[in-house]
Amino acid sequence: MIRGHSWAGKAAVLLCCLAVAAGCARQKIIDNLGIVIALGYDEVKEGNDRIRTTIIAYQETDGRANPVRTSAANNTSKGVRTKLNLKMPSQDVIGQVRVVVYGESLAKKGIINLTDTLQRDSEIGTNVYLAIASGSAKSIMSASNKQDMSMGEFLFELIRKNEKYGVVPSPSLHYFLNSYYRVGKDPVLPFLKRGNREVSISSLALMKEDRMVGKLNEDECFLLKSTMGNYHFDSLELALSLKHDKPELPAVSPLFITLTNIRTSSRIRLVGQDDPVFEVRIRVNGQLKEISEQINLEKGAEINALEREASAKITELYEELYGRLQRLGTDPVGFGSIYRSSVRIKGLTSKQWEEMYKRARFRTDIKVEFTNVGITS
Repeated sequence: MIRGHSWAGKAAVLLCCLAVAAGCARQKIIDNLGIVIALGYDEVKEGNDRIRTTIIAYQETDGRANPVRTSAANNTSKGVRTKLNLKMPSQDVIGQVRVVVYGESLAKKGIINLTDTLQRDSEIGTNVYLAIASGSAKSIMSASNKQDMSMGEFLFELIRKNEKYGVVPSPSLHYFLNSYYRVGKDPVLPFLKRGNREVSISSLALMKEDRMVGKLNEDECFLLKSTMGNYHFDSLELALSLKHDKPELPAVSPLFITLTNIRTSSRIRLVGQDDPVFEVRIRVNGQLKEISEQINLEKGAEINALEREASAKITELYEELYGRLQRLGTDPVGFGSIYRSSVRIKGLTSKQWEEMYKRARFRTDIKVEFTNVGITS
């Protein structure tokens, strides 16, 4: 019995040593890898090459992980990866990719081939963020930032924050492909712009299927995302024009007001079938934080009058947005998807909805309510 225990102990020690040795060997392999965290695609015309890929990867140098940027051109994303490997001393793995950026000219021609390739790559998850670059993706990924982060991490955190608290709808690979393949809905992606030592989200890129067809300004971004569901926003500025026929309020034009800590709710119903009519009900609740002129808002009548003015103004903006989306032929809200599920037409095609969308009308019921009036002027 004693010998048995002794042998079991020796075996346990041997197994532990093997495990430690295996762990050390694996660590050496990992140290030789380049962990890719961002990809950028641009259209190029360099000989026979048509796609330039830029990567940002972490490589081990003197015991520290340092970001390294490299570019190469070829005809396919897989072909580019082969060329990139010829330039890099480490083996690149893309399982940690967080952001993929497409150059503007490439996005205007269509990105589904490159995007679908990401989906088919088992190493890449579907929570990767997608974005469009003003100019080239390489320019965006070559920029620095005030936080001194690697540009891959910076872009990921920038997009994540604005998806959670700002005006950016989900730009994940999963959401993009879901919108692309669903009849009656188009994708929308953040549009990145490079300024003086910083990169920012300047607008949203509107897509018709997989092609970029336009952009939204900051106010329109709020209107679009708040139409798409129930969300929380940091702030919103509105420019009102107060008329003489409003006894509760003085005549001021323009009057700028700022709402903070905003919560929105949206409900869209199909109320007319042949030539589609949609009823869009949106509620915007927020704290009135700032106002550009001295106005007495101590009484409920004045507050209610200002709420009505804000509701009327923002209703105009929503209706202008829906009209612009129709003219561009893009449906990021998913009115077509709502139509299809309401009428239960199984065979509705994208082409059929494109023609119906041109004739669609929208009845808006939009109200702004101040949850608190703690203003500064």
